[in-house]
Amino acid sequence: MHADVVLISCYELGHQPFNLASPLALLAQRDIEATVVDLAVHDISEKAAEVIGARFVGISVPMHTALRLGEVAARRVRSMNPEVHICFYGYYAELNAVYLLNGIADTTIAGEYEPALLTLVEAVLCGSFDPADPPDYVSTRKRGGKKSMLRVNFAAPQRGQLPSLENYARLRSNGDLYLAGHTETTRGCKYTCSHCPVTPIYNGRFFVVPQEIVLEDIRAQVAQGARHITFGDPDFLNGPGHARRIVRALHTEFPQITFDFTARIPHLLRHAELLPEMAASGCAFVVSALESLSDDVLTALEKGHTRDDIICALALMDRVGIPLRPSLVPFTPWTTQDDYLELLALVRDYDLVDHIDPVQYTIRLLIPPGSALLNTFGDAEWIGELDRANYSYTWTHPDSMMDEMQVELSSLVAQATRKPDSTRQIFATIEDMACLMMSAPRPAPRIIVQRRPIPAGLTESWFC
Repeated sequence: MHADVVLISCYELGHQPFNLASPLALLAQRDIEATVVDLAVHDISEKAAEVIGARFVGISVPMHTALRLGEVAARRVRSMNPEVHICFYGYYAELNAVYLLNGIADTTIAGEYEPALLTLVEAVLCGSFDPADPPDYVSTRKRGGKKSMLRVNFAAPQRGQLPSLENYARLRSNGDLYLAGHTETTRGCKYTCSHCPVTPIYNGRFFVVPQEIVLEDIRAQVAQGARHITFGDPDFLNGPGHARRIVRALHTEFPQITFDFTARIPHLLRHAELLPEMAASGCAFVVSALESLSDDVLTALEKGHTRDDIICALALMDRVGIPLRPSLVPFTPWTTQDDYLELLALVRDYDLVDHIDPVQYTIRLLIPPGSALLNTFGDAEWIGELDRANYSYTWTHPDSMMDEMQVELSSLVAQATRKPDSTRQIFATIEDMACLMMSAPRPAPRIIVQRRPIPAGLTESWFC
């Protein structure tokens, strides 16, 4: 006998999917059986019998890449089971609801999705679902729902049905690989960076996951063999006291376990007093969205930090002994050729080559429907039409060379990362191309001499 509910994860940055494990636990509390499919591990055809027998399929889309894969999956599900109810949930479900509800999905949910998802599943299974009058916080083609900001009565995520940790990204440290787990301690974010997909959903709000739920989730993953935990919050230091309590409890119970987290530059500077304890408790690295060195770009993105703040943060992290692994958005409508060269120069001067995955040098600003950027730049000359099928607005850089360079560098990095080239060799090749295209002198030496240890990092190169 097959379960009536199938939950599908498309992509969660190389992690065992929290966005399946969390609703699985809450469905189990209601005695609702569910089957899971993680497209990062399985092809959907491997679960064909479950999909054909399902009455409800939920597809988790927390990011743009997940949505691309999720649309393909939804169309396959529909071809296999034309009568099944398909629901998309997550950040990109809300941002692209108009497109999804036009023949791809029956419903969408965003925000604190679990309560609405549970109510929707029960309505579908008992036959009471009405697209003209759906449950609260559920959107249909006939009626839009509000984003759910209800506090979730969390249960410890249920990971027993998910593929084992051996199938996911690992921690690479000192030449060795270790199984890595992933959990969340907060949801949403108190800040409102204009390009961030969290902003239009949470609008500056964030919610705390209870400490015991977090620790129980960590225990389950350590029992599976995890030697490292990623705290996947949009910003781990949104609640600094909560973060400190979690880290202390983790280190007390599992002193051998390392961890990483993501935090904004302003939070690293504001809560600098926490960092020595984080380092002593096993913090292997911190991810932070530097995005750009240009104050013009940082202002447009409402990042809340400046170029000077970045320099201060780099010095701070060196002092406390925690490697900083920056993520970047180097191609925006405001980025100049000089900005790009300055970014490469900073990486060279501070010996950050091994701290940044090469793909980061190619990232182009994404403007999804509903983006807060549209509030300020919706009428800008460089912005084009909404390309719903690609889930974003088109835009053209005022300097055509920047668009050409982004395309060329993307191709170069895609090819280079398929070869056994070192990160330093790839960086040198990126510098070669950028300097050639912009008629700039090539810095020397071509391959930068390594001055600091290679930092720990995950084998999955996409941070956001």
